[in-house]
Amino acid sequence: MRFTIVCPLVGLLVGCSDSSTNPNTADFGGTWHFVEVLDNVPHDISCADTGVYRLTQTGTTFDGDYVQRGICRTAAGLVDNADSGSVTDGRVVGRTLRFKASLVCEYDGALDSATGRISGRGLCVLQGGGDTLKLSGVWSATR
Repeated sequence: MRFTIVCPLVGLLVGCSDSSTNPNTADFGGTWHFVEVLDNVPHDISCADTGVYRLTQTGTTFDGDYVQRGICRTAAGLVDNADSGSVTDGRVVGRTLRFKASLVCEYDGALDSATGRISGRGLCVLQGGGDTLKLSGVWSATR
């Protein structure tokens, strides 16, 4: 069984949006720098990635793109996890967000107003050779 491991993350940091729209909706638009660590313990796989995301927000939705670099450690050795692609299905509720990246990964998170950092969880579901592999973990982002 061979999987291509691509676990991007959309990294984001927010501030308050324009009060003329909704003062309780965080503004996720702009360029964000992220880090993530995703793993699958039973299959002895761990991925550590960093990258940049450019997001455009309209009201409570957003989309954009990302570029990342990273390494996955597997039982067979190290695997390059560089990737780029689209951020889709972005939704904002207050200071929380949810989105998809690379068609196989979903993320959610929340803004810590005191630190200006987003922290959350990620899940990537990879399929190949009739098998499914799930990598999950944490991510965070700052401007």
